[in-house]
Amino acid sequence: MDLKNTTLLLVFTKNPVLGKVKTRLAAAIGEDEALNVHKALMRQTINQLVHCTCDKVVYYAEGIESNDLFSKNGYRQEIQSGTDLGVRMKNAFTAEFSHGYQSIVIVGTDCPEIDAASISLAFLQLETKDVVLGPAHDGGYYLLGLSAMYSALFEGIAWSTSSVFEQTVELAVKANLSIGDVSMKHDIDTLNDLKASDFGKVHFPHLMNQ
Repeated sequence: MDLKNTTLLLVFTKNPVLGKVKTRLAAAIGEDEALNVHKALMRQTINQLVHCTCDKVVYYAEGIESNDLFSKNGYRQEIQSGTDLGVRMKNAFTAEFSHGYQSIVIVGTDCPEIDAASISLAFLQLETKDVVLGPAHDGGYYLLGLSAMYSALFEGIAWSTSSVFEQTVELAVKANLSIGDVSMKHDIDTLNDLKASDFGKVHFPHLMNQ
């Protein structure tokens, strides 16, 4: 595979399928609205990262979406593989580092505050750091950058809990890895998250009083 750059932005996302996205949010606002929020977050992510100059790849949870916004914006398309989030991320990083990338940053499509500046800062730090983390207010992380493959960072984590960030830092320290960070941001997983965000107030004002 011919690389345009030595840096890669890797986006993990769920396919926009009714009933399979934003399940905690759907419990409060219904599956149709939850799907609308998911699609809006995907668009927000693509729009916010359009000026990133690195290579870009999107990993879908299930099948590849043909002719969607990711493909129209120059993203290579792949499918996640693995039994849980940690295994899927580890497999994706392993596959992409095998192509020859020198640093890789992964993000999801749950953080409307993500921007190109955060990605650029993460890649800059990866020139001197082993790992870069973007902590989320819920105790997870919205961004993880690696300068090489460190499989231990994906093992033994209690995924989807408020201790994901803390556990990942502990694993990095245990492995004697140097750690950089970018600013803390909000993910949107629940109705309260949506209500507290400028994204929700702008794009979903009709849900603010629910």
